[in-house]
Amino acid sequence: MITLSASQCLLLTVHFASESNISALHTFTPTRLDVLDPELILRVLLTYLPESLPPRKYTSYVSEVASRLYLDVEREDVEVDVKHVEGLEDKEIEKRVKKVRKELRALRPPKFPPHAPEDILTGFLCHRAEAIDREIGLLPLVKELVEPFLDRNAYLRTWYIAVVLPLLRLNWEYYPEKRSEVTIEQFEELDGREGVEMLMERSTQTSSDKIAGPEGSAQESAVGRDIKGLVGPWMYGHNERKRRKLTGKLVAEPKAQDDEPAEDQELATGLRKIKLDGISDQDMTGHDWEYAYRWMVHQATTNFPLVTRLIEDWDGPGDVDFGGLDHGARPYLDHDIQRKLELQYAQAAFASCYAVTSPSEATVRGAHGVLARLAELLDFIPPPDLATSVDSLPGIEEHATKLDESHTAQHLEPDYLFTAEHPLTTPRMETYMLLQMIVYTAYQLLGLGSPMSLVGVAKLQFYGTAESQMTVLKRILQTCAKNGKGDEAQWISDRAKLIWLWNWGIATDDTAATTGAGVLGNIEKAAFEEEILKVYLDTSCYAMISKLYLQEHPMLSAAQTEQAILAKALEAYDGASNGNRSRGGMRKASEIISTFRPQFPSSTRFRRVLALLAATHALSFYALTLQHSVPFQPVSIRVSQDPIGLLSKVLEQNPGSYTKLDDLIAIGQNLIAAGLADSADEHATPVGSTGPDLTKLKQDADRRIILMAVESALREDDFETAYSYVVNRLTPSSLTPTENEDDTSWRAAFLAGRFRPASSTPPSLRRLEQRTELLSLALLLAPKSALTDILSAWRRCEEEMTSLAKSQAAEDQAFDDHADKKQVLPGHFVVNATQPDLLLGQKRRELGRLASGAGAKGEEAPVSMFDLTRSAAAALGRGVGGTLGGVGGMAGIGAAGRKSTESSRGGFVGSEEGDGVGAAGERVRRRDMVANAVSGGLASGLGWVLGATPAQGQSER
Repeated sequence: MITLSASQCLLLTVHFASESNISALHTFTPTRLDVLDPELILRVLLTYLPESLPPRKYTSYVSEVASRLYLDVEREDVEVDVKHVEGLEDKEIEKRVKKVRKELRALRPPKFPPHAPEDILTGFLCHRAEAIDREIGLLPLVKELVEPFLDRNAYLRTWYIAVVLPLLRLNWEYYPEKRSEVTIEQFEELDGREGVEMLMERSTQTSSDKIAGPEGSAQESAVGRDIKGLVGPWMYGHNERKRRKLTGKLVAEPKAQDDEPAEDQELATGLRKIKLDGISDQDMTGHDWEYAYRWMVHQATTNFPLVTRLIEDWDGPGDVDFGGLDHGARPYLDHDIQRKLELQYAQAAFASCYAVTSPSEATVRGAHGVLARLAELLDFIPPPDLATSVDSLPGIEEHATKLDESHTAQHLEPDYLFTAEHPLTTPRMETYMLLQMIVYTAYQLLGLGSPMSLVGVAKLQFYGTAESQMTVLKRILQTCAKNGKGDEAQWISDRAKLIWLWNWGIATDDTAATTGAGVLGNIEKAAFEEEILKVYLDTSCYAMISKLYLQEHPMLSAAQTEQAILAKALEAYDGASNGNRSRGGMRKASEIISTFRPQFPSSTRFRRVLALLAATHALSFYALTLQHSVPFQPVSIRVSQDPIGLLSKVLEQNPGSYTKLDDLIAIGQNLIAAGLADSADEHATPVGSTGPDLTKLKQDADRRIILMAVESALREDDFETAYSYVVNRLTPSSLTPTENEDDTSWRAAFLAGRFRPASSTPPSLRRLEQRTELLSLALLLAPKSALTDILSAWRRCEEEMTSLAKSQAAEDQAFDDHADKKQVLPGHFVVNATQPDLLLGQKRRELGRLASGAGAKGEEAPVSMFDLTRSAAAALGRGVGGTLGGVGGMAGIGAAGRKSTESSRGGFVGSEEGDGVGAAGERVRRRDMVANAVSGGLASGLGWVLGATPAQGQSER
């Protein structure tokens, strides 16, 4: 061996390394240290020694080579076989040596940092570990290779703990069934965010249940184990990664503390407490742990149970698992850096609660667990149990319930929650109490059937308007109404929760305060109580209403309570599908009004609603369909511009309903009493009128309904009923100026007076007399503009009556002639075909009858329009009484009308039917009476037709 050249020694060393013959190497290399320096030997081993060879076989040899001290006396020397190189020619040796020198690897890995130590063994170990991982992927061999040398220098320890240990645990201990393909070289190149995401990826895909610890006991969750055993060791190399980013510039390492800090001493006796100094921009260290905190916050948005397990099992950056490999080394974190990182960890716990978007019960309980954990870490009073009654919940200062105006809802986004001096996540007593109130608020909302996430509660508290909070309150009350079903005890509990949600238990000294400090505090107190009152009405909790709102110290004023009760009654009314007060919404509305009517005995509005319910109930007994085949609903009355007009549809769709006039009038009067006037009439009296105005509205409604009934009766060919309604219901007792303004009565009279039956049967004389009487009444009541049409109808009726009278007279004449002249009575003596005595008597009767007939014919002769207008002009000239004028005056007209009516009802008797008696006892013809009655109106409307002024004092014809 001594005679071998340097090239032969190199080739022989390569041969032994390739053959994994460590014993031969141990025997040979110490004998030729003159040509085999330690660096060359390590390079040969690094290049040619198989990676699969267990490191325990060569770690001691490598250590001896690096130290040049071969102290392994227990190793037996073996015979070194040099035949492999002795027979080679020089050219072959030179050729092989050149090849070997090209293949030899450098001791320092390709990406070895410039600041790494120059120690050849450190470079060999790092490079050999990378080769083993790259070639065969057996990281346990790397562990066996490197761990014996961790005390050699801080760089090797840091590199192994930060790079090898996380990969070894990830792929071979924690998740061996799904190993990562990331190599040591690739892992070294990851930055802070990428490293955290890679190491924690597996924990997000597994259950958050606790797993077996190192000794087989269930101790921690997978995420807690991973943050300690994977991310924690990786954070050990933070300074090294930071140096790499500075392009080779050395960063001064933190000085080791000579004395163990007092905070570190606490770890020996219990939990380390986090000091509350706030988090400023200077406290944001830029440490890779901040990426882990941000990972927590973003995971909370989708997997909050995972984060709660993490916070429960992990005490912060000081709680890491290096596997004892850091024993004897200085702390990996400077005291000041660790303090800041612990504050940031507490802030991440706060931020995680606000980042969660799920409103489930598990979320609320998880947030409560985070509160308890924060109380432990920050040395605060633990929060009460979630099931604690609202009366026993802790309070909060009112100033802490508001945020500065510079903060917006954007500050509640996950990316903003982990910023310096955030008003909700900076660890302080105020933020802790505020989070506590938000957690309890979410729990109360969950119990009230309206779950909301913590961030939703925060937004509603700090940025919610009165309208948005009112929407939430209504949703809560609707849910409570469905679940409570009138249970008074449940409502007492729910009311206490709602009051707490309004003021968060903060009592104020300001008695005039109208808003609260809670999540529903922007709602005014009166509006808040009104909504609760309404839901009490919905669930028929009338005893609670009387106790809270109608006795001493009520929650609302009497006017506000009355308004809320009536509004809810009308809401039930509007939602009813049937007008019968024993069904559905009408039943509810009637129940509310009847229950609370005694509490408001003088309330006009209660009386109106009662009238509305009565009218609607009465209408429910009639079939009624509106436009487009829409069935009638109670709300149709309230939305109708003309509620009285609905009665016309009732009359159209219910044959014979016109006979129930009193019922229809009662409906109309109730509609007026309910304050529903015809809004289409611009002259209508305003709704809510009382006294004379209300009386006039009712009178007008009565007349209008009678007119509708008259129209319906005529439509169904029932003239007698229409005539009776006009004569008995519409005829005024006196013609006062107020009644002269009536625009309904004359229309009804005119409508009935011009009625002609659909049948071809000629009308009777009595029917014509009735029509003439109705037209006469229409002439008395109608305005001047309508007199022409009425007179035309009246003249046609008069002509028909005259023609009928003549026809009947002719028939009587023909009958008498046939009986008295042309037919000979049997048993009489006839001389020359005559009966002298009978003939004589017959002539006398006939003469009398003829004379009478001639007189009657003269009296009943038709009067022309010209004669009528001249008579009217003459009456105008006389100006009797300044009113209607005419023979007999108003008394004569009234008497004549009454006599005519009585005569017409008693039947037709001779040719005297229709005559009246004037003031002087003279017989007055009906047409003369009517002509004199209307002459006053005709003077201005028709007098110009005459062409001359009527003579004064002209006598009657």
